[in-house]
Amino acid sequence: MRILAVLTLSMLLAFGGVSSAAPTDDIADALVQAGAKPITAESLPDDFARLTKFVRHEANGMVLYTDGGSTDGYIRHAQAHFDVGALPHGGEAMPLFSVAFELVDQPGFTFDGLAAALEQRLGTPSISSNQIGAIFRTWLLKQPEGRSFTLAQAQASDNGDPITIVQLIQKR
Repeated sequence: MRILAVLTLSMLLAFGGVSSAAPTDDIADALVQAGAKPITAESLPDDFARLTKFVRHEANGMVLYTDGGSTDGYIRHAQAHFDVGALPHGGEAMPLFSVAFELVDQPGFTFDGLAAALEQRLGTPSISSNQIGAIFRTWLLKQPEGRSFTLAQAQASDNGDPITIVQLIQKR
């Protein structure tokens, strides 16, 4: 059945029946769709399942998620935390949750491409910088209030490859 579905999709693509989205558009759509939903500690792995497989761990009022494997080849690492305690870890300064992805720059997928795709979906960034060592874009979302997307360009610590970091944070 799976082989038939792949063959059908391949034939449609070959004959122009379906257009394929660029990786940056596909990832931007997945990020924006997941980032606009109400997110709970229970829903978080499913909300971002298009991008990574999260593995849940619990400790001291926090639900921690580590990456259990990429689902698309662009995500190199992912992690998230959700504070389910009653403000024990820093009160109002501690975000309710944070989700971070490290994406590998490669042909067809770069920081600039993802930044442009997110700008098409979210509008002009609220804050941005193009200085070497501080290249980022941040969108402060109106809905849900207190939520922000930050996209940053960096070098991988283990091999120096160019990477793109995406972080979604929900303030209390």
